[in-house]
Amino acid sequence: MISGAFLNDRQNLVLALTAAWTMAGVMLYLLAPQSGPVVLPLALVAPVALRIYAERRVPFYPASAVTKALLLAGAYLLINASWSLSPSTAYFNITALFIFIAVLHVTLNTLPDCEAPALRAMALGFLVGMAVAGCFLAFEAFSQQLIRRTLMTSFPVLRPDPRHMVLEAGRVVHLPPYLLNRNTAALAVLFWPAVLAAIYLARNARARTALLLGLVPVLAAIFRSAHATSKIAILGSAGAYGLYLLSPRIASRLVLTGWVAATLFVVPLALLAYASNLYLADWLAPSAQHRIVIWGYTGEQIAKAPVVGVGVNTARALYNPDDYDSPRAPGSAYQLSTSLHSHNVYLQTWYETGAVGAIFLFAIGLMIFKSVSNAPFDTRLALCATLVSCALLGSSSFSLWAPWFMASFGLAAVFATLGNALAAAGPDPPG
Repeated sequence: MISGAFLNDRQNLVLALTAAWTMAGVMLYLLAPQSGPVVLPLALVAPVALRIYAERRVPFYPASAVTKALLLAGAYLLINASWSLSPSTAYFNITALFIFIAVLHVTLNTLPDCEAPALRAMALGFLVGMAVAGCFLAFEAFSQQLIRRTLMTSFPVLRPDPRHMVLEAGRVVHLPPYLLNRNTAALAVLFWPAVLAAIYLARNARARTALLLGLVPVLAAIFRSAHATSKIAILGSAGAYGLYLLSPRIASRLVLTGWVAATLFVVPLALLAYASNLYLADWLAPSAQHRIVIWGYTGEQIAKAPVVGVGVNTARALYNPDDYDSPRAPGSAYQLSTSLHSHNVYLQTWYETGAVGAIFLFAIGLMIFKSVSNAPFDTRLALCATLVSCALLGSSSFSLWAPWFMASFGLAAVFATLGNALAAAGPDPPG
């Protein structure tokens, strides 16, 4: 006969491994965000393995409305890729999207069915990973990337393109702060899910305060960084969180209005900003001025294929940074081009996938918003903040089709669902 102590030891080992697995995945993603396409599929391992361990069967779940909409959108993108100027890249990115959809379908359905101890183990690993990576990235941001510079000096294989560093006598003496932009965005994506996990993992107010203080280095890294979009995402989502506390109805309406404006009216807004010569405003940073030129030019090109777009990744195929004779925006040195991408996922959707793609994006976002609005009020605050943070990150940063960026949104959904499931499981019983 197997003793109860042996069973308890075995369960404790499983939970410890679950926490360690989650922590390792979170740290890998935060320290090397381009690993996101690998980390996201691995995120289903712990919840699925724990469900199989508990029930001795493989869980099966019918597709939700959001999953069906994502699959339909993916099918359209496969057709759209056929007229892309870079079809091979387009098909590769869309294949990644289908993998992410499948992973999210399984993971987001499995997490709420996991037992409370398993949820707490995953949440603990998540928070420890956030805290450790946050401390590392905060140190790097404040020390001008001392650790990276030291490692790159000792191991040249780690060095970036020579344009992105300064060498003196074989030593890497300077790395531009924008090399941490992806890391900063990754921190911003997972910040509110971490807040949600901290609130519901804690057994009492003192523990909750300690767990939340563990996220302070995350904020320090974000606000010390050069990535303005991540700062805007945190500030904007914090504003949404606060407004929900004061008036849930007004907050919901404002978030919904923002989504409508971002997805359906981004083209006229971009054209208006460019036509108003906003890119010449002295109070804007040069990167923001350049984005307004990119947005204005991209907006003008949408008229060439307004319904179905020019094809996924076409902007990247067209971009030629060495075309020094191309026209410039009046009164500036900024090249009139679509750049590698639009630096705005909503405008990129209109340009490369047309009105059809924009309607898919609008509808999927609306379904997610409705799901968040149906959550209990206590968890709805952080879930809404997560949604707003992701939406703002998409407004002025990376390419929608970059696999790591798509995976980042998927990881936000995974850990937000983890926090929501933890809240539903109730407090940890004393013992």
